[in-house]
Amino acid sequence: MNKHSPKVILFLYNRLFDQVNQSNFWLYIKDYLINDRYAYKFHVVTYENSKLPLTTEQLELLNEWKDKGLKWTPLKWHQGTQLWKKLLDMTKGLFVVSGLRIKGYKHIVTLASVAGGFAYVYSKILRLKLFMYSFEPHSEYGVDNGMWTQSSRQYKITSYLEKKSAHFATVVASGTRFMEYRIKEEWKSNANFIKLPTVVDDQKFRYNEFDRKKIRKLLNISEGKQLLYYPGKFGNLYYSASQFACMFKWIREEDSGIHLLVVTPQDIQEVKKLFDEAGVNSTDYTITQCEYTDIQKFHSASDFAIISVPPGPSKKFISNIKVGEYLCAGLPFLITHGVSEDYIYANEKQVGVVVKDFTKDEVKKAYPKIKTFLDTDKKKLRQHCREVGTEYRGFKKLNDSFKKAMQILTDKYHE
Repeated sequence: MNKHSPKVILFLYNRLFDQVNQSNFWLYIKDYLINDRYAYKFHVVTYENSKLPLTTEQLELLNEWKDKGLKWTPLKWHQGTQLWKKLLDMTKGLFVVSGLRIKGYKHIVTLASVAGGFAYVYSKILRLKLFMYSFEPHSEYGVDNGMWTQSSRQYKITSYLEKKSAHFATVVASGTRFMEYRIKEEWKSNANFIKLPTVVDDQKFRYNEFDRKKIRKLLNISEGKQLLYYPGKFGNLYYSASQFACMFKWIREEDSGIHLLVVTPQDIQEVKKLFDEAGVNSTDYTITQCEYTDIQKFHSASDFAIISVPPGPSKKFISNIKVGEYLCAGLPFLITHGVSEDYIYANEKQVGVVVKDFTKDEVKKAYPKIKTFLDTDKKKLRQHCREVGTEYRGFKKLNDSFKKAMQILTDKYHE
C-alpha cells in the first residue's frame, strides 16, 4: 500500500453488514478495495448488535477486505432511543476515533445524518475533515412520523447537530435537489455539495426469467397472475401494516385477479393478523421472508411494486433505495406525492403512479394507471424501467460522483 495514501475513517452508526450499508454506501468502498486499493487507507468503525453475529459468509468477505488493506473496529451498539444510550455510543466512538487521529487519520466519512452528528463532534474536537454521505434530516423524519415532538430533547439535539454538521463539513452528499437548495440557499453552508441519490447494484437488480419462474413455483403463484410487490417493513418511517392492507384491499375491489407479495423481516403472523383485521382474504396475498442476498429474485417474480412511505414535509429529502432497485429490476411503482424526486421521475419518465396518500379515493382513482402498467408489454416495460433506473441510480453512473467527493475531501480533486 502506498504510504502516501490519505488515511480515512469510515464511521458507520450501524452494523458493517447492515443491509442499508451494504446495498448502498459499501458498493463504493468495495470498488476501491477491489480496483483502487491504494487510493486511500480505510479504517471502518461500526456498531454491532450481539444478537446478529457475522455469518460464515460475512467473515469470509471481511477477511478478503482485510487482505486488501481494510481495518475494522467494531463497537457494541446499545439498543433503544434513550438519550443516555446515544451519548454512551458517541463517547465510545470518540475514544476510537481519537486513537485513529493519533495514528494519522485526518479524514472521516459518515453514512446518514445521525452518524454525521457524531462525526461532527469528533471533527470539531480532533480537527478532522468531514464528508457526510446520504445526509438527510433525521430529526424531521422523527417528527413527521410521530416518533418525536419538536419540543423533545431528541429532536432539538439531533436538529442542532444536523445544521451544525452541514456548515462544518467539507463535503455533503445527498440525493435530491431539495436538500441541495437547503444546504446552499437556506442554510448558506460553504460545504461542497455533491448530488448522490442512493446507489443501486444494477448488476444484482436486473430481471431474470429463471428466478421469476422459480419463485412463482415456490410460492404457488401462477404465471398469469398479476403480482403487486412490497419488500420491507411496516410502521415508523413507513405505512403501518393496517394502512398498507387497506390500500391493497381497495385495489382488489377494482381488480379481483391481482395478488400481493410481501417480503418482510417482521413477524409474519403479526402482519397477517393486521391484514385479516383489514378484511383482506388470506388467499389474496403471500407473505414470506428472505435474506437480502436473494431479494432480487422476488423482484423478478413481480409485476408492479409499492413504495410505502407516507407523505410529509420532510419526505422530499428522502432518497429511497427501493426505487432504484425496482427500476433496475424492470418494475414500475406506486408512490406518494412529495417523496424525494422519485414521484417526479414516476410522472416524467412514465415509470410509476403517484397518489396523495393511501386513502380509498386516491387508491381507486389511481387504479386505472396501475392497470395500464400491468397490461403493458412486459418486455418493453422492463427495458424502459431499467434504462431509467440505471441512469438515475445505477452504480456506474454514480461512482464517479462519489470518487469526486472523496477527492475533494482529501484535497486530491482538480478541475
